[in-house]
Amino acid sequence: MSTKTPAHHLPVAHPPKRFWQKASSIIAKGSFGLAAIGVVVTIIYGGDVEADIKAALGATTFFCFAVGVVCQTMAGTSIPNLKPAPNNVDH
Repeated sequence: MSTKTPAHHLPVAHPPKRFWQKASSIIAKGSFGLAAIGVVVTIIYGGDVEADIKAALGATTFFCFAVGVVCQTMAGTSIPNLKPAPNNVDH
């Protein structure tokens, strides 16, 4: 039996995070924070406001949460370098 580690057990080398992935992570954290604030505000003022304002608060909270999910997914994805390699062949 071979003592060599199978290829599917080797660690994956992820490329370093790019600027926009880091920015997406920051935006995601901010969006989740705003969504949490929206939930608290909706709970506190939910009974004192009209139904259309309560619906707007809920929609804004949901939007912030959805943006946070999308940005966190973009920030956590391992994106390869898609730039073509320079062609060093002389013609």
